[in-house]
Amino acid sequence: MLRRLGGFFYDQRRSALFVAAGILIALALYGFGAFSYLKGAGFTNPSSQSQRAMDVLATHLPQSTVDVVILLRSDTMTVQDPAFQAAVTQLTTTLAARPEVAALNSYYSTRNTDFVATDQHATFVTVLLAQPAPGQSKDSEYAAIAPTLTAPPLQVELGGQIVANEQINAQTGHDIERAEIYTFPIVFVLLLFVFGSVVAALLPLAIGVVSILGAFAIIHGLTALTDISIFALNVITGMGLGLAIDYGLFIITRFREELSHDPTNTRGALIRTMATAGRTVIFSGLTVCSSLLSLLLFPEYFLRSMGLGAIAAVVMAMLAAITILPAILALLGPRINMLALRRQRQLADVGEQHGAWYRLARIVMRFPIPVGLATLAILILLGSPFLRVAFRSFAITDLPPALSARQVADQLTQHFPHQQGATVTIAILEQGNVLDPNNLAALAQYVDNIQSATGASQIQSLVSVAPGVTLAQYQQSYQQPGSNPLLDAVATRLASGNATRVDVTLSANDNTTTAVQAVQTIRALTPPSGFTTYVGGTTADQMDLFANLGAVIPWSVLVIALSVLLLLFFMTGSLVVPLKALLLNLLSLSATFGALVFIFQEGHFAQLLGIDSIGPLESTQPVLIFAIAFGLSMDYEVFLLSRIKERYDATGDNQVAVASGLQRTGGLITSAALLLAVVLGAFATSSVVFIKMLGVGLTIAILMDATLVRSLLVPATMRLLGNANWWAPRPLRGLWRRIGFSEVASVSDQLVPQPSE
Repeated sequence: MLRRLGGFFYDQRRSALFVAAGILIALALYGFGAFSYLKGAGFTNPSSQSQRAMDVLATHLPQSTVDVVILLRSDTMTVQDPAFQAAVTQLTTTLAARPEVAALNSYYSTRNTDFVATDQHATFVTVLLAQPAPGQSKDSEYAAIAPTLTAPPLQVELGGQIVANEQINAQTGHDIERAEIYTFPIVFVLLLFVFGSVVAALLPLAIGVVSILGAFAIIHGLTALTDISIFALNVITGMGLGLAIDYGLFIITRFREELSHDPTNTRGALIRTMATAGRTVIFSGLTVCSSLLSLLLFPEYFLRSMGLGAIAAVVMAMLAAITILPAILALLGPRINMLALRRQRQLADVGEQHGAWYRLARIVMRFPIPVGLATLAILILLGSPFLRVAFRSFAITDLPPALSARQVADQLTQHFPHQQGATVTIAILEQGNVLDPNNLAALAQYVDNIQSATGASQIQSLVSVAPGVTLAQYQQSYQQPGSNPLLDAVATRLASGNATRVDVTLSANDNTTTAVQAVQTIRALTPPSGFTTYVGGTTADQMDLFANLGAVIPWSVLVIALSVLLLLFFMTGSLVVPLKALLLNLLSLSATFGALVFIFQEGHFAQLLGIDSIGPLESTQPVLIFAIAFGLSMDYEVFLLSRIKERYDATGDNQVAVASGLQRTGGLITSAALLLAVVLGAFATSSVVFIKMLGVGLTIAILMDATLVRSLLVPATMRLLGNANWWAPRPLRGLWRRIGFSEVASVSDQLVPQPSE
């Protein structure tokens, strides 16, 4: 099939490129529309109890939720000064008249001292935006009121979820633009060094652009089916450009090698390239995608989005490399070497036994045990910090300190006493109206049980907001609206039909042992008859995230292992080689995770990398890095094994095959790894901590895999295993022979004629 495809693209090269140009324009026009439909971070499990609590509140008690936080401060006035109050009142009056605003609360409307800073020089206003029209988001409503969010002479800073999402989107776009400005020139210079030709160096970059635009278009289509995180853009640009360069490098190198046999036979060279390198690219793309499929098992749409974005980028890079690139090569032919910076060597005349990589492989295979043990010792030492790993969930501190959403969150925590300490939010659905006296009595008993079990410093509920008020007084006041303005405001905020809310404030901070125990205790309490309770909050979110990751990760690893074993078996006909590849990759990745702990958790090189938030690792990043890095490692494994298998099938000599395969691919893999490291390492320039972690982790994994693993461990282990590398049970060997996925070029391939123009 691939031989026929190579012939087709040669014969129809001009028509194919014309069609490709039209498709590319359509992809660009449609793909850039995806930016308007992408969501925020997406680190929660939609089916978790903590998320259900938030869903209940958003549906039944939207007036108790917050979209925008307006922090107002004066260096000279306090919140009691008439001028301060007048400025805030003018702002809230303006906002209350806007159709985009559903509700707002402030110190002056509630007289709740929780809204006042300890130094009395600052307060904040919470804003709930109205529900948008179908198909629209609250972002447009925030954009409409943003110009009015001023209160001279007060200093105004904006925070909250809507503001954070908008600033994350803007920061992500800025980070991607900056990374591309840095990446493209560096990659082009490296490609010039690798190819020695301007024309050849430009082709992988062109394929990368096609891959990115195509992946954007795929993601745009997927936004109609599921939520897609804005951070998927990072992985699309990195994986799309990086793998397009890898695949382009592999195909162009093989094409030039085949063309060097007969520079006049472009058609034959292209057919042989597609039958060998094209096949390897397909196996590589499928192997990388199989690792990324594991991310789709996670319900958190951040991980699913990154998986979908990466898969889209890999698929487009693979398709572009085996369709558009062959058509371009067919059109160029020997002109692929135009604008050469140096004289091109004749690849056909270079003996495989005279190269540096061949000699390295021979040295390693002469001393496989010492080399293997030394390399293992290095990897184990590098991985040892992972034994001290600690995890956390996504936090506002992951955002750059310069963003106002981060600054507002920091100031609320530092200067507002009631914003300190962990808060456990309980959403309650009852039978009948929550203001019914019997339901209020049951709620009071439930609140008392929580207080006794947790020792909470404060509990905000319908029956515990005013010290000294008895249950009977609460019941009477709620039955007579207007009799107590304070309780009327409480009922408006905390009650709606059969739904109510309870906020439990602890003396301990979120995610501490005390806070975790409090959540566990509250969840273990038996609610009153007819009450359905959902316990949420920051600590509960993290507990649910950890529990879900722990449950899904084993299945994710199983999917990766089975798919990689299956694909590598179909490529090599061996069961031993795939098992060995899995073990070596796991060892390499453990060293990568050790490096992440050493850098991001313990703070080494933090100043050099511009890391401003040191501490436990964000828990989804190791999952993401594992899936992507494992796939990319198998990408290089496929490159190397394809040539080793080709030589082994031709010679039957394991050592010659390993040395020859490394000689043919060692420089290619090293170049590809360096280029991919530059592309993905650009993530390290991001201002968002976990994106920076993703860039650093993937760069370390790629470079470590291409050096220690592929250059040393693979030759050493293949020498020790000998011909056993290619073992498989007899029935599977027969199956593989019938499938016929061999990469040895046939005689007919070598004699493909060049038709006259």
